[in-house]
Amino acid sequence: TLLYTIKFELSSMEHVARQVDEWDVINEVLDTEDLGKPWAEKTTKGRIIKVLWLIVKFITVLASLYMFICSLSFLSSAFQLLGGKSAGEVFAKSSILNNPIIGLMIGVLVTVLVQSSSTSTSIIVAMVSAGIITIRPAISMIMGANIGTTVTNTIVSLGQSMDRKMFRRAFAGATVHDCFNWLCVVIFLPLEALLHPLEKISAAITSILHPSRQCHLI
Repeated sequence: TLLYTIKFELSSMEHVARQVDEWDVINEVLDTEDLGKPWAEKTTKGRIIKVLWLIVKFITVLASLYMFICSLSFLSSAFQLLGGKSAGEVFAKSSILNNPIIGLMIGVLVTVLVQSSSTSTSIIVAMVSAGIITIRPAISMIMGANIGTTVTNTIVSLGQSMDRKMFRRAFAGATVHDCFNWLCVVIFLPLEALLHPLEKISAAITSILHPSRQCHLI
């Protein structure tokens, strides 16, 4: 009877183990003791340190954002010095660059090479600010940057290939990101090529904020 009871217990545990959702992301071995005590349980010294640490992080975020904006301005000035007006005229008269598919491929290629859609988008924004390219090809390039960034998350998901369950979760998350970006491009790129709604919206916003630069964008 005891042996039968043990076998029944083992079979029940095996049945429950089979019913465990492989997609459950709860990590049972997660240790939350190092995450810090609740605010009510902290001492006065601990609360002061926590507030100071939050202030330091907030100032760091603001300083990083300010440096990023300044770097875009420096990048725009560098393009103006390197390219000048002649380079802008060459790009503006180029029928190849004004092709939205070509612009899309350029955005994909640059983003894949630098492995950062933020970097490629910043370069495109600086080129528009310097007058090297106009808004119309820049929009398709930024869409291409959104496609190129999908390569990065796929590469990151491949890093989990040693664990089958983790790889399934990681690749599923990367696929969701890929589908979202691809669907946006599939919907907005034909609309932009036919009607140019994003170009008109950006020109309208810029004409409100900077009336003197309206003719530069269109």
